[in-house]
Amino acid sequence: LPFVNVSYFIALLFLGATLGSKVCGRGSRWAMAGSALILIAMATVAGFGVASLAGLIYGPVHSVLPFVLLGIGVDDAFVIANAFDREREGVPRDSEDDESLVKRGSRALARAGASITVTSLTDLVAFAISSTSALPALASFCAYASINIFFLWALAATFFTATMVIDEKRQRANKRDCLCCMTRKSLPEEEDTGAKEGRTPTYFRKYHAPKILSKPGKAIILVFFAGLFGFGLYGLINLPVEDSARNFIPADSYINDFSATADKYFPTSGTSLAITFENGMKIYNNREELA
Repeated sequence: LPFVNVSYFIALLFLGATLGSKVCGRGSRWAMAGSALILIAMATVAGFGVASLAGLIYGPVHSVLPFVLLGIGVDDAFVIANAFDREREGVPRDSEDDESLVKRGSRALARAGASITVTSLTDLVAFAISSTSALPALASFCAYASINIFFLWALAATFFTATMVIDEKRQRANKRDCLCCMTRKSLPEEEDTGAKEGRTPTYFRKYHAPKILSKPGKAIILVFFAGLFGFGLYGLINLPVEDSARNFIPADSYINDFSATADKYFPTSGTSLAITFENGMKIYNNREELA
């Protein structure tokens, strides 16, 4: 749980610094960064609740799932926010009325919706197929993940998009970012002339794409990935199969102590011996006192 809190805090800082201006003012979106985290939290709670209602088991490996959902949810938030900005290129916010803003939101969602739907569907299907694994812990984890990804997609296409429209109205009315009930003073250097292309899209358009599409760039990429494929194929052929059943057991479980003791005193295989007690359930329930 502490690591989840730290990861959410880091994601908040990253989202706030990249979705809009780093400094609270015109163009900042720190409130939207919080909205993205609320989206991820709601999807996680809803997904875990539905999965538990369906009777799926919860194991130690499931504690990794919030980190996976955080990465997918942040990606969806970036895609939708970027689509809103691209639909406003060259259009000042003051020139938009509520109807124009709603139409811009619909165009942005039409642009971003296809992207987040394809990526979410790909992840959902991959996890859903893996949920048929013969390992109960792995099958349950993948089933949990597929259900949570569905809720991420649904809330990103509804909740986050709606909050984006509300935030655009807030910026048009020149309200403060996290204190939207307060109006801020406009500065002369903050004249809004429409959304501008960011540094990352500019880099890919001006430098990255021309380089990789040139003849030398194509040759370098083909040689590099052919070598990478060959190296990966060699590693796949020589991949050892190891007994990793103990990796699914929590580190502080008494089963690990039992296994370590068995390995110490009985390092080689021998005749298996099983002892059956009457009232075995009572002995199991009092195992800590017996130890």
